[in-house]
Amino acid sequence: MLGRSDERKMKKVFNLISTFKAVKVEDSNSGDSITIRGLASTNSVDRAGDVILQTAWLKGLDNYKKNPIILFNHNYDQPIGRAADIRVTDKGLELVAKISAAADDVYQLVKEGILCTFSVGFMIKDAEYNEATDGFIIKDAELYEVSVVSVPCNQDATFSLSKSFGSTEEYENYKSVYLAGHSLTAKEVKTSRKVSDTLSGAKNASMEKINMNPEEIQALVEKVAKDTAAKIQMQAAEAKSREAAETKAAAEKSAADAASATAIATAVSAGMTSGAERLYADMESKMSAREADVSRIIDEKMADLRSNAEELSKMAASKRMFGDRQSGDWTTNKTLVAEAEDAVILGLATQKGLTGTRLGQQLMEKAVNAMSGVVVSSANIETLVSTNVERDIQNALVLAPLFREIALTSANQIIPILPDAGYAEITGNVAASGSSPNGNLEKRGDTYGTPFGGVTMTEVTLSTVKLISQSYLGNETEEDAIIPILPLIRESIVRSHARGVEQAFLLGNHSTGIYTSGAFNGLIQTASTSSRNLQSATAFASESLTGAQLLSARKNMGKYGVRPDEVVYIVSQRAYYELLQDSAFADWNQVQNLASKMTGEVGMIYGSKVLLCDEFAAAAVSTHYALAVNTRNFVVPRLRGMRMESQYLVANQNTVITASQRIGFKELISGATAVTSLQYKAS
Repeated sequence: MLGRSDERKMKKVFNLISTFKAVKVEDSNSGDSITIRGLASTNSVDRAGDVILQTAWLKGLDNYKKNPIILFNHNYDQPIGRAADIRVTDKGLELVAKISAAADDVYQLVKEGILCTFSVGFMIKDAEYNEATDGFIIKDAELYEVSVVSVPCNQDATFSLSKSFGSTEEYENYKSVYLAGHSLTAKEVKTSRKVSDTLSGAKNASMEKINMNPEEIQALVEKVAKDTAAKIQMQAAEAKSREAAETKAAAEKSAADAASATAIATAVSAGMTSGAERLYADMESKMSAREADVSRIIDEKMADLRSNAEELSKMAASKRMFGDRQSGDWTTNKTLVAEAEDAVILGLATQKGLTGTRLGQQLMEKAVNAMSGVVVSSANIETLVSTNVERDIQNALVLAPLFREIALTSANQIIPILPDAGYAEITGNVAASGSSPNGNLEKRGDTYGTPFGGVTMTEVTLSTVKLISQSYLGNETEEDAIIPILPLIRESIVRSHARGVEQAFLLGNHSTGIYTSGAFNGLIQTASTSSRNLQSATAFASESLTGAQLLSARKNMGKYGVRPDEVVYIVSQRAYYELLQDSAFADWNQVQNLASKMTGEVGMIYGSKVLLCDEFAAAAVSTHYALAVNTRNFVVPRLRGMRMESQYLVANQNTVITASQRIGFKELISGATAVTSLQYKAS
């Protein structure tokens, strides 16, 4: 499998040209559609040494199958049909498509057999370099699009990775990804570099890539004509001045120049990948002859270019579209995001910051900015990493997702609460006779200065506490030694905060928890303060949780326990295993389609979900082992997200990485019967 840096280099779309045949016309009278069939790829090794395994497509067809449109000449504005079937067979990737009669000329040309090739664009996701054939074994690929084409980029319809690159140097860089584990001999290295330098130098010296803009092509042709004519005149003058005294030397030099020109022409021809480049080489060859008619050659080639301008333009547009797919929002690339997380934590551990480490510099220079197309600041990356760490903490929580979260804008925030209303009065009198006959609506004052009444309201003050964790690294630790343990540092931050949040929400300041003060009232502390503890009649060593006990806890909640879908049971690990023996408990084998994706959920009992939480105190005298809670009466205020910082401690000779967040837990209606706990016998 490829590493993270290797995957970045794989973001290139290749085109594979194949032939197809028309198998039948659906309606010979109306010509509704015509069906074509062909192999988009085979599992045999082609002449270039490359092969696509039939298993490479097993996972790479899902996205295309969602919208299997067939295009003409890679033009997204010209759909001509739809793939009726695409599957992996023992021969390779087989494609069956229907071409609509609405495609007009294209439909007729396919029907008559004039158009008989299609091109599939795909991206390599995993491959292996084959030293024996000097090619690639492609093991995983994703299909992007399928087009019927009139002039394929590869005229001999042979798949070759090397022909899909703009230069030999670009292909050699791509191939180097797979040579990391292949040791070349000194002779192989020298030969490879010599060939690469020759091809690259020859191509760069003799030609520039032709864009598909006709004006740019004409300007390029005129420049070549001018430069060639000047070169011919100079060579003629030099040959004449040396003709008398250096006849033999001139003949030898002419022979050497001819051999060099032949070698360069051969190298350039081997590196060409498109019809436009072959056209350019042909033009240059003819103009190099002294007797060439420059004007005639220009007119001839310009006519060829104009006749194919539309198709060449569409091919170039298709290539640009695939190029756009390779860039864009780098935050959607899981590999880059994982590297960003490592780079940020490494910068904190070394006190060098994100851009001060080699890993961070590589991320900024080669990955993030290159892929996104815009400058991405280190602050943006650090914010993303903090958000991802906070997300992973949330994913590890069992209790926190049960409750509504409220984002605070200040350290303390007041929210209004509407308590339960009083009774409306029944009376036969014209005027009400009761002292408070309007529920929680107060009467308006009769005289000036008397306060106006209205809806009786109360309020709740939301606040947060800081939850903080620390990780230490010795100052002698080198950057390369830290990189392997970066995932462990990140995991320790996530796990530490997840355990802290769960412990605080369950126990809070309760004496049996680890936060006996300075936190907030958790569920067990709230139940104890409201005297909502149901103590068992037997000693904890003999006590075993049953569904009947949970139902008693729910019954103790009064009106807050009436609706089973609003009640959640939270049990300890020991209580869960005891509950499995009760026939009233329904685990996942019985719940089936009623199951949800709530973290920690282990089953249902009497229509209420059962969650397992590891933060209960060990079974002992007076400890708690289960809860029934109506989650609607509790909220989670949050002042800010995760913040990660680091500091070098001189006295301790180490660096501390600090991760903190501000979070709280609050009961909305104080003293309500929204939670009841089950407690072991006191003695």
